Amino acid sequence: MRRELTSLVIASAVLAGSAFSPVAINEAKAASAVQQTMKESVYVNGKQKVVHATVVGKTKLHSVSDLAKALSAKVMYDKKSQYYVVSKGSGKDMKTIKVKSGSSQAFVNGKKVKLENPPAMAGKTLFMAAKNFVHALGGDLLIDANLLISEKGMFKTSTFKMNVEGKLHSAKTLRVNGKYLYSVQDIAKAYSAKVTVKGTAVTLQKGSQTATFKIYQNSITANGETVNLSAYPVSVKGVIYADLMDMVKALGGQMEKMDTGRYMLFTSKLVSGDSYNPAWVGSHVMVTNEDENASRTYLMDVNTRQVMNTINATDVVVSPDGMSAIHSDETGVITLIDLTTGTSRYVSLDDDIKVDFVWAQDGKKAYFIKGEKNDKIFSVDIATGALKEVPSDSKIYKTDLRLSADGTKLLYVVSKEAETKTTDTGDGGTDVTDILTEGTEPQFFTIDLTAKTPAATAITTTKDNKVYPAFLKDGSIVYLSAMPDSEDLPVLTMIRADNTVSQLVKDKDILFLTVTQEGKLMILTSENNMSVIYEVNPSEMKLTKIASTPLEITSFAVSKDGQVAATAPGLSGERLVVWKNGSFEIVTK
Repeated sequence: MRRELTSLVIASAVLAGSAFSPVAINEAKAASAVQQTMKESVYVNGKQKVVHATVVGKTKLHSVSDLAKALSAKVMYDKKSQYYVVSKGSGKDMKTIKVKSGSSQAFVNGKKVKLENPPAMAGKTLFMAAKNFVHALGGDLLIDANLLISEKGMFKTSTFKMNVEGKLHSAKTLRVNGKYLYSVQDIAKAYSAKVTVKGTAVTLQKGSQTATFKIYQNSITANGETVNLSAYPVSVKGVIYADLMDMVKALGGQMEKMDTGRYMLFTSKLVSGDSYNPAWVGSHVMVTNEDENASRTYLMDVNTRQVMNTINATDVVVSPDGMSAIHSDETGVITLIDLTTGTSRYVSLDDDIKVDFVWAQDGKKAYFIKGEKNDKIFSVDIATGALKEVPSDSKIYKTDLRLSADGTKLLYVVSKEAETKTTDTGDGGTDVTDILTEGTEPQFFTIDLTAKTPAATAITTTKDNKVYPAFLKDGSIVYLSAMPDSEDLPVLTMIRADNTVSQLVKDKDILFLTVTQEGKLMILTSENNMSVIYEVNPSEMKLTKIASTPLEITSFAVSKDGQVAATAPGLSGERLVVWKNGSFEIVTK
């Protein structure tokens, strides 16, 4: 009885984590020293497994067959050599260990190695040191309250800097099976949340957001909904480690990849949907947003990522002073929105279609294209709602209305419809035989508003495609020119006030251009899988790089103080991003 009691005491002490110096024993002693086997929980990649263990001398050994099962390995016994052969994987990735009861000699992947603690038999089961077994199969282990096993690679603890809405927070990390888990306590601190640990139960609380989970279990309950976790949480020396995204979601936040390849964490969920047509309103950005349910325009705080105001309309145009915005709905009614109060009023109840609003610099009137076929140009008096037609021409489908900086000229684009040739099929139908596109190229027209009798004047007749027209401060017109059916790069072109034409940039793949509120000419290019934004000096034909990113930027806008807001592909269409500290940060999902 004394001998059995002593063995039980030793076994209990080892299971509790007491330190013992391993001793070498021969096979005969090993057989006699194995007094009792017991079951214990070990955690493989955080998942609980039950493994038999025994104590030989002062060293704990584990069942080879149980360890093999826990690590998805195979065990074979060679009667001739009396070696147990454990293998895992296949082909070049196969790892093996050959061990023998009572022998301190083993073979790991064909190489002879010496074991500090020889394996021992208990009945028909071979027991050996878990450390030797796990390391031989390419894994690692930690001894804490329980034995933690990583199937792949070594355990590694380190400290990581988490970017939470632009602020860096330190977090302890633990690498398990090649995956990094993060300190739940550190995540909670970064999110100003409370974490409570009682035994294996963990509770996270942030405001009304509550989440509970258990260490070594792969489910979490957040606000009444239970979902699976990406990784099993583990505990090491009092620190709970879990998957970062799991914990962020549990706290009601979100995690998004930045253009640097790193992730930024957010304390709340980002606006989703297709976001496009960004425009600066002071330090905020107005952007059109659409999803499967609705279309609207958001005024967003790009620092907090929160919606400041929602306008249930699209194609909203902000006044030069940033105080108001104007738009027309599908019935033609013109509405003015006070961006400081969020209130709105009808300016005109005229029921004709109106598009392409542009503001006069003094904010007293706005110009737009009117009519079912977009064939007329009008102005509206903001105070009275009075509409006044601006003489132009009889051409239909006018687009891209622009007003010069001094308010003296209007610019618009007209593209003639292609002619379709058909033939009768004989059964009352027709077949399209040809589409004639000759002469359908877009052409620019201007109207001198200071003339005694304003009239439209054609300023181009060329056969190139012309997009993104804009006025510079001196009255010159810039646009992107590209020849149809040509592989040549598009050319940034300028038409001066005297109608002379210059090619400003012709050696870059230009995707977009804009003229800022301050009159600066900016272009977007694609270069070596990077999107690059340049400022162009037209007089010197000089380029100054403003931003460069691996994101696929599709459009951008620049504020009065030089901040850049842009759009780039996201999960639900385009998403809004802003340039900060040398990279683009995500504003919408």
